[in-house]
Amino acid sequence: MVSARFSSDGKSILTASEDNTARIWRISGQELAILKGHTERVKSARFSTDGKRILTASSDNTARLWNSSGTELAVFKGHKKSVISASFSPDGKRILSASWDNTVRLWDISGKELAVLKGHTKGVYNARFSPNSKYILTNSEDGTSMIWDSSGKKLAVLEGHTSRVYSARFSPDSKRILTASWDNTVRVWDISGKELVVLKGHPSRVYSARFSSDGKRILTASHDNTARIWRMEELDDLLARGCEWLNDYLVINPKDLQKLEVCQNKYNRKAAAPFLVKAGEKEAKAGNFKEAIVTFKTALKWNQDLKFDPQKKAQLFENKGKAEQLVSEGGSLVREKKIKEANGTRIKDAITAYKQAQKLDTKVEIDADTWNQLCRQGSLNGSAKEVMFACENAVKLAQNHGYIRDSRGLARALTGDYKGAIPDFKILIAQTNNKENKAQRQGWVKALREGKNPFTREVLEKLRNEG
Repeated sequence: MVSARFSSDGKSILTASEDNTARIWRISGQELAILKGHTERVKSARFSTDGKRILTASSDNTARLWNSSGTELAVFKGHKKSVISASFSPDGKRILSASWDNTVRLWDISGKELAVLKGHTKGVYNARFSPNSKYILTNSEDGTSMIWDSSGKKLAVLEGHTSRVYSARFSPDSKRILTASWDNTVRVWDISGKELVVLKGHPSRVYSARFSSDGKRILTASHDNTARIWRMEELDDLLARGCEWLNDYLVINPKDLQKLEVCQNKYNRKAAAPFLVKAGEKEAKAGNFKEAIVTFKTALKWNQDLKFDPQKKAQLFENKGKAEQLVSEGGSLVREKKIKEANGTRIKDAITAYKQAQKLDTKVEIDADTWNQLCRQGSLNGSAKEVMFACENAVKLAQNHGYIRDSRGLARALTGDYKGAIPDFKILIAQTNNKENKAQRQGWVKALREGKNPFTREVLEKLRNEG
């Protein structure tokens, strides 16, 4: 006999056997029905919660559904190797089958396949729903367990065991997970997949671990011929100390605090809220608008002293992000070497980018060097009039910077403002130690005073080649 189980009301027993059958018995030992149909040994048999249906798994690569009188209702075909176990969802409307073909399959009660859960690299022992029906938990010979959502999408891989994971179960509140392994340990995880503690003590492989109905104790069974009881109160003490050690880190890394519900309290949530706001701002700037709103709402929940509209704040920082991106794109356009062959198109595109950025965010940061790049490149490439505003912005930010004043002088001279260009060039003349540049600017000033334009096509070409 492979397994034996009570029905939920304790009045019936279900057994699975190597003779390819499962049997239903009264508690007195009277046989009520034989479930025949499998062509190879039955690996497991389970009652539904209401006791009205039975689910069997077999080495013939199928799972089968029966009523309580032993009539076959559905056959679940699709696995390529033995089906090790099969289980009902809490509402009895869906079924999970775990197979030695490395997959788990999700079915509706009629036998229609809904999803194939792929990820394990070796045979899967079990697959079960969480008590709240939101998650699926699988455990495998490959040494891992995996958490999936109720549709079969993989959410987390529980890695840490060094041998096959023979058993995995949810806590009654669906917030924690127990895994038992042939590496002689049991591990406790939170629902995000983070390992909370390792229970060591068994000197040999552990076959099963499960929570008590109130979730306050853990029972383990091992190949060492012992069963052990572990108190969750002790585990909670360990977790509390761990949370205390991590508290400062979690406050300034609120996304990690979100994942560790066990470490959350009203004090660290309130302290972490401003950092969570900053995380939301980064999400919004990166274009993750919906995620930012969720983050802002969590921050407001954690600290009710904060006052802002999540939607408006997300929009504001999304605009900031777009503005910063436009400034970056404008700078790239100005620095492009191809600008010389673009007949001013790139300069116009850069101007447009900067103006759009300032429209999105009036406080967007554009530094003096960025404005100067646009001023100088635009002037050297036939757009001095168009970039004059950039020259003025650069000078406002760095009034006594010789090279920036030199760029504005160039723009002024090219737009006919010889009188305004002269004092700009004189600033660089006074600051530079480069004799060639000093002499060149002195020559420009002399020409401008005489009402002449020193910037011939050859001079401009030389300046462009200088970068």
